Amino acid sequence: MNDKYTLGALSQGRNNNLNLVRLVASFMVMYMHSLALSIAAQQKDIMYTLTFHKALSGQVAVDIFFIISGFLIYQSYDRSRNIWKFLKARFLRIWPLLALFILSTAFIIGPMLTTLSREEYFAAGLKDYLLNLVFASSYTRLPEVFFTHIEFSVNGSIWTLRYEVICYLLVLFFLPIFSRKKNLVGVFLAASAAVYLYFTYVFVGDHFYMLPTSILVNLGRLTMQFEMGILFYLNRNEIPMKFKYFLIAVVGLIAGSYFFDYEIVFAIFGTYIVLYIGFSDWKISRWYDKVGDLSYGVYVLSFLVQQLVIEWIGVSPDGYAYLRMDPYVNLAISTVIVLPLAYISWHCFEKQLLKLK
Repeated sequence: MNDKYTLGALSQGRNNNLNLVRLVASFMVMYMHSLALSIAAQQKDIMYTLTFHKALSGQVAVDIFFIISGFLIYQSYDRSRNIWKFLKARFLRIWPLLALFILSTAFIIGPMLTTLSREEYFAAGLKDYLLNLVFASSYTRLPEVFFTHIEFSVNGSIWTLRYEVICYLLVLFFLPIFSRKKNLVGVFLAASAAVYLYFTYVFVGDHFYMLPTSILVNLGRLTMQFEMGILFYLNRNEIPMKFKYFLIAVVGLIAGSYFFDYEIVFAIFGTYIVLYIGFSDWKISRWYDKVGDLSYGVYVLSFLVQQLVIEWIGVSPDGYAYLRMDPYVNLAISTVIVLPLAYISWHCFEKQLLKLK
């Protein structure tokens, strides 16, 4: 095998498309949310059609995030082997912007938008919402905020961050095991897939003991994608990255999605597709890397901006109880607002904090 074209060789340098891929994935989430928030018609999502009614754009995007994260986060810890440095870097990347968002929406934006008086707003309680600060809640509504909208949430994206944190902690557990016997990653992959499949297709209750079933479905699904990223990292020097294999993976993903569960098929074929594109080197990515890494800012901020656009220019047609608008107009206006905000967030906030690593 020509080592020049292995995943291990391609992943050593800094010139790649990973930041661009994550930005595109962030906009896939925005696109899905524009349909959900503006007209409650996620079935019109193009990805929903392409996956034979099995996955939405945001779902595919989140899988992309976790595959890339699995590869890069495991790589980061494998290279440093410093627990404190690893945890500090992860904390600085994910928590400060989330905290800024949660606190500013709870104590500044919420009181401005609520239909309640200031006293009533705070009396209604913010505890469940503020628990997002420690990843102990997925509650994203504020008292009487956006209650004339199709969706009342102020951020329908941040639910994935608790699973991201779980995966970070799993890396600390995995590394000592996989360093001695990397084939054991297959055992953990099988366990994640089993959890996902059991609670998706077999278990019929809303709760499993104290846990909502949806949490276990997402836990199995997202750890599976994350572990696929780790699997590819562990075997990076034996994985050829060639266009013909990329095409085979695309065909496998399309055909497999028709006959089988999308998440399982995406884990098998989508991982190669994501990493093949991610570790390619396109000129547009070099330009974008100079602009900054805007993907996390877009991901965290876009949902609120989309809700605000609906609040400002949405209408309530005859026969509809909630504000509605053209989803593509919402997406276009929100993009114009979100990109500068994400740029400011990266250069004035995120990037500065990452210097503390």
